[in-house]
Amino acid sequence: MKAVKENKRTYRQIKSLKDIPRAELGEGAYDFLWQFLGMWLLVFSVFFGLFFLWSDESVSSRTNANIVIMFVLAVYLLFVKNAFREKMNKRVLRMNPDGIIYEWPFGITKQHSYSEWAESINAGHYRIGSRGIEFWLGFEKIVFFYNVGHLGERKKAEERYEMFVDYLAEVDPMLREKLPKFTKENIDLLDKRCFYHRSRKHQLIVMFFNMFLFLMLIDSGGHKGAVASAFFCGIIEIFVLYFLSKGAYYNYKNEMEIRKKMPDETGLVRDDGIGILRPYWGFIYVVLVFGINYAMQCAILWL
Repeated sequence: MKAVKENKRTYRQIKSLKDIPRAELGEGAYDFLWQFLGMWLLVFSVFFGLFFLWSDESVSSRTNANIVIMFVLAVYLLFVKNAFREKMNKRVLRMNPDGIIYEWPFGITKQHSYSEWAESINAGHYRIGSRGIEFWLGFEKIVFFYNVGHLGERKKAEERYEMFVDYLAEVDPMLREKLPKFTKENIDLLDKRCFYHRSRKHQLIVMFFNMFLFLMLIDSGGHKGAVASAFFCGIIEIFVLYFLSKGAYYNYKNEMEIRKKMPDETGLVRDDGIGILRPYWGFIYVVLVFGINYAMQCAILWL
C-alpha cells in the first residue's frame, strides 16, 4: 500500500506533458511480487539466522552467506527499490523548444538539442523495448513508457511522444515516417509483450527464491532435507514450468501478430538484440532456466 501511495504522489508531481518520467507511472509501475518476496526473504533470513544462532549445530559458511544474501535482498526489495524509483522521477527530463534538459543532483543541468537526437536516431540508436519506446544519445536515455494497466498515463505518454516527434520533425521531417507509431492497436500488442515479459521475470524471481529454499533445506536437513527439498521445490518448479511454457506459447503468437501489424524498420525485430530469435525467445528462456537450474541442483547434491 505504501508503494501505491508513493506512486500516486509521483503521479501528481508529473503534470506537464513536457516532463518525461524517468520510470514507469500508473498501476503497472510497482510490482507487488517484489514486495511479497522481500517480506518472505526477510522472514526466512531472520528465522534461519535466529535458529542457527541459538542452536548448538555447526553452520557451514555457505549457509551463513545465504542468510546474509537473503537479508540484503529483503532490505533492497522492501525499502531501497521503491525509494530509488521515487527519487528518479523527481528528476524528470524536460522538453523545451531548443532541446531536452537533464536535471542531475546538486543543481547540475545539461541540455541536448533535437538535432543531436535526430542524428542519434538516424544512426539506429533506438528500439521498441518491452516497456516503452527507447532512445539513446551517448549515455543519456529517454523512454516513453506504455504504462500497462493505466490508460490515463498511456494517453499522456502518447501525447509526450508525439510532442517529441514534432520537435524532431522540425529538424528532420523524414523522422516522422521512420519512427514507430504510438497508436492504440500497436500499443495493445506491445502491452501484451510487456505482460509476457513481466510474467517471465516473475517466474525467474520465483526460481531464484526456490533455489535459496533448496540450499537452506539441503544444508540444514541432511538426508531428510534432501527429500523435503526435492518434494517442495519440485512442486514449485512444476508450476513455474507450466506458466513459463504457457507464456512462451502466447508470447510467440503475439510476436507473430506484431510482425504483421508493424513493419521491421520500426525496430521491433532488433529489440533486445536477438533479431530473428525474438518470437522464439520464450521457448529458449524455458530451456535455459531449467537447464541451468537442474545443473546447479545436481552439482549441489553431488558436491
